[in-house]
Amino acid sequence: AASKSPAARLGAPRALGGAALASSSFAAQASRREGAVSVQARGKKLDRPLKVAVIGGGPSGACTAEVLAKAGIETTLIERKFDNMKPCGGAIPICMIEEFDLPMEIVDRKVTKMKMISPSNVSIDVGKTLNDKEYIGMCRREVFDDYLRKRAEANGTKLVNGQMLRMDEPTSPDGTYTVHFSNYDESEDGRTGKPDTLEVDIVIGADGANSRVAKEMGAGEYDYAIAFQERIQIDEDKMKKYEDLAEMYVGDDVSPDFYGWVFPKYGHVAVGTGTVVDKSGIKKYQDATRVRCEPKIAGGKLLKVEAHPIPEHPRPRRVNGRAVLVGDAAGYVTKCSGEGIYFAA
Repeated sequence: AASKSPAARLGAPRALGGAALASSSFAAQASRREGAVSVQARGKKLDRPLKVAVIGGGPSGACTAEVLAKAGIETTLIERKFDNMKPCGGAIPICMIEEFDLPMEIVDRKVTKMKMISPSNVSIDVGKTLNDKEYIGMCRREVFDDYLRKRAEANGTKLVNGQMLRMDEPTSPDGTYTVHFSNYDESEDGRTGKPDTLEVDIVIGADGANSRVAKEMGAGEYDYAIAFQERIQIDEDKMKKYEDLAEMYVGDDVSPDFYGWVFPKYGHVAVGTGTVVDKSGIKKYQDATRVRCEPKIAGGKLLKVEAHPIPEHPRPRRVNGRAVLVGDAAGYVTKCSGEGIYFAA
C-alpha cells in the first residue's frame, strides 16, 4: 500500500514511515492530555462533554484538532482526502520547526539561497540576510499534513474520512450544530460515501479556499489567485543546483501580478506561477515560466500537474455564532507571497 501512496510516488523522506509517526514523542504528548471538558451554557455546566467538529485536515485543521483534543475536548476531524497532494510551494519559516515541535524528516530541502530573476533574466541574490544557521524549509503537503493529522490523532482526535455537505444551526442557546457529511469510512466502496451526521457544539471550518463551512455560515466571498504548478523530476546534476536554492521569476510573461517559481523538493522541483487578474490565462503564464527556466530543467520528467486557489485577503466574516473559520478558509495568507502554512497552523 505504501508503494502506491502519493508520497511514495514522489519520493518519501527516508525516516518518515509508520514507525516514526507512532514514536514515543507522540505517546508522551498524549499522556499530557487534560481531563474531559464539559459544556457550559448560560452560566451552567451541562452534563455532557464539549464536542467540536473540525472540517478539513490541512495544517489549520490538524493543529486545531490537536490543541483541542489535548485540552480534553471531544474532537472529530473530517477530511475528504487523506492522501491529498495539495499544489503548494510548501515553504515554512524556520521558527515553525521549534514552535510546532516538527521533526526534521518532514523538511525536504533547507533553502539558504534565493534568487530573483528579472524579465531580461538578470538574477539578484535576495537571501543574503540569512546566516549559516537560518533557512526556509521546503516540504510536500502530502507528507507535512499527514504528520500533523497523525499527531492530532495520537492526542485524542477522531479522524473521519468524509466530505461535509451542510450544517444545521442550533435552535437554542445551548443547542448543537448538526453536521451532515458523506462518510467514506462507512461506505462499502470507500468512494461514494454513506450519509451521516454529527452533533457538535462548535464547528471549525478548516476546509480551504472553497470552504463549505464558509458558505453555510454566510462568511462572504474574497478574491483569490490561481496557482498552477508542475512537479518535475530532473537529473541528479541539475538537482544538486537546487539542493538549497529557490528561484523566483518576475515579468509580464510569467505573471501580470504575481511571480513564477522553481522550488526544490525531495527528488524533484516544483515549477509554477500564479495570478489574480488574469485567471483564464494561467496556462500561458506557466508555459512562459517553463521557457524561462528551461535550461535548468531540460530533459526533466513531468510527475504531476496541479492547480489551486489562494485567498487574497480575509473573508468579511470569520465567526458566526459557534462556527469559526481558520487557515485558507478564513483567508489568512500573505498577499505578496501567497504563503499561508504558518498562519494556518
